[in-house]
Amino acid sequence: MKKIASLSLLVFLSVFALFACGNDETVNNQEKETNQETSEYPKTLTDGRGEEVTLKEKPSRIVSTTLAIDEYLLPLVDEERIAAVTKMSTDSGISNVADLTDGIDTKIESVTSELVLSLQPDLVLIPSYVDPEVLKQIDAADITTYQLKDDSSISGVLDGLMEVGTIVGEEDKAEEIIADVKKRMSDLQTKAKAQTDKKRVVYWTQQNSSVTENTTIGEIITLAGGINAITEAGITGEEYPDYPNLSKEKLVEINPDVIITSDWQYDGSKATFVEEWQKDPALKNLKAFKNNEVHVIDSANLTTASHFVIEGAEDIYQVLYGE
Repeated sequence: MKKIASLSLLVFLSVFALFACGNDETVNNQEKETNQETSEYPKTLTDGRGEEVTLKEKPSRIVSTTLAIDEYLLPLVDEERIAAVTKMSTDSGISNVADLTDGIDTKIESVTSELVLSLQPDLVLIPSYVDPEVLKQIDAADITTYQLKDDSSISGVLDGLMEVGTIVGEEDKAEEIIADVKKRMSDLQTKAKAQTDKKRVVYWTQQNSSVTENTTIGEIITLAGGINAITEAGITGEEYPDYPNLSKEKLVEINPDVIITSDWQYDGSKATFVEEWQKDPALKNLKAFKNNEVHVIDSANLTTASHFVIEGAEDIYQVLYGE
């Protein structure tokens, strides 16, 4: 299952003083110079481990080790600079960047130190949950590794994009994408605020799991103008509080207006669980089933741990309010 959580706080940059010279043209020139300076190498950044990572020059053989990092990296960097991405990045059912992967030779299915070392990378981007033994072996080979900070909020994933943009020297591209996402978020918030009859929503999976509002999916439900019925009911998980199991009996008790889910299968097979739900007599009287409000959302948009979360929020708004 794709890990829903990852990446974050804005990377620490060197701060360059701007001297006010009294006219807009001078200020604009100084801003351009500052952007150029922050892209220059060598540069030293603090990663998610709290370690200082120094790059002597702009990386040209980058290895990405998770789908979320793939989704950050590919819109920013020419494929010639990427030595490897994950195999999952090629699957349009779960990846938002599948169309950008054709020119990259190596697709990683399982991250091993042997594979990474064979690629002779100058930068390996890793998540907080990387296998410590694999990381130890890569570090021992004197290869530069950078662990992204861990933050599953929408602001956190935008910070993650900026973090990657900074480490690979593509700050301007990252800023452009972030500006676009923030505008779309603002537009969506305005439309959602105008909805007077807010719908109660449950995210429910074929494994009978759900989410509170303190998750990426939970946050985009709220952004789209929905009420997270799990949080409303005070339901939390035992082992992972924000990812509770949700039995059919509890779902019937909550009786949400809308159920959303995703149906991506790792083996590429067609999921049939929604059809099974619809045939289940225990569920037939739920408002969501009676009113045809059980919706399969594009898995690439709904379960992403990157800035493409805005696509998921827009998809949810569409099924909730039909605009």
